[in-house]
Amino acid sequence: MKTLRSILLFTRRHLEAFIWIAALIALGLTSPVDECYSLCPLHNMGFDWCPGCGLGHSISWLFRGDIINSFYAHPLGIPAVIILILRIVAIFRKNNHYKHYSYKKSIQHG
Repeated sequence: MKTLRSILLFTRRHLEAFIWIAALIALGLTSPVDECYSLCPLHNMGFDWCPGCGLGHSISWLFRGDIINSFYAHPLGIPAVIILILRIVAIFRKNNHYKHYSYKKSIQHG
């Protein structure tokens, strides 16, 4: 029971990181040449242009190792992946810092 509780607590503390990881995996698994569907709300409302259009394709190309097509799909795809990876690392580091700090604090007072 304690293990399940610690897993749930770990998941809750790192939920944002898990969401970003899932989003990157989903974008990495989609086909960059497939134009059948779009998650873009502006595209789904009928607008032809969106500032983020091509970002998902760019990330998908990047995960396939095609940096040139990634840049042509959207120039901010590569910086977006770098920023998201840094955010994921920061979330895990921040939450681990608090965990160790609260443990040290409980030892001092206990």
